[in-house]
Amino acid sequence: MVALIKYALACTSFTALVLAAPLTLVKRGVSGVQTQCKKGYFALTFDDGPYKYTEELVDILNAKDVKATFFVNGNNFWDIDNNTDAQNAIKKAYHSGHQIASHTWSHADLDSLSESGIQKEMEQLEDALMRVIGVKPAFMRPPYGNSNEKTTEVLNNLGYTVVTWNVDTKDYETHNLSEEMDNYKKELPLSNSGDGGIALEHDVYKQTVEELAASAIAFVEKQGYKFSTVADCFDASPYQ
Repeated sequence: MVALIKYALACTSFTALVLAAPLTLVKRGVSGVQTQCKKGYFALTFDDGPYKYTEELVDILNAKDVKATFFVNGNNFWDIDNNTDAQNAIKKAYHSGHQIASHTWSHADLDSLSESGIQKEMEQLEDALMRVIGVKPAFMRPPYGNSNEKTTEVLNNLGYTVVTWNVDTKDYETHNLSEEMDNYKKELPLSNSGDGGIALEHDVYKQTVEELAASAIAFVEKQGYKFSTVADCFDASPYQ
């Protein structure tokens, strides 16, 4: 009997300690890799910047009242730590209401890196963006679209939702408006199909900015979609 009483008291004490201990909540991104927006919505996204065409693109988007998502690098075409033009381009996009998301610091293939290497790529860009616009992204796109199970788990645990695309314009290959719009027509889901769209474009190419962006907006609107940022696709905050 005495032994039972001691056991009960021990269990009670342990339970009290567990309940009294503070909970540390780890903020995770949406699990897995996301490829599409919610039904009826379309996210226009631009990778690899900032670059010398980014501010012109922001002007085009603003004139058409379209909010887009910029998946930026820290040191790809421009080094945002040491280039005032790069910093100004990011500030202009952010303060115009566009979403700033992560594309890693150096455009590294994350699948080829260790967990600590992935973390370094993400945190180096986080620190730079905090200095430039004071926010830490909650969304990221892996370079080359490469994110295996291990990479995705690491990114989710760092608080990131991993986003790729379901409309590949191939603007990085063709630099030809007719071919790029053919890709839109082939890959864009029907607006009533249940699948929204996320398009891959690049603001580092003059042809994309000066030809494709406006043509894509007109085409997507004609299909009955509403434009949104990637965060709005998932009814989530764009920043951590």
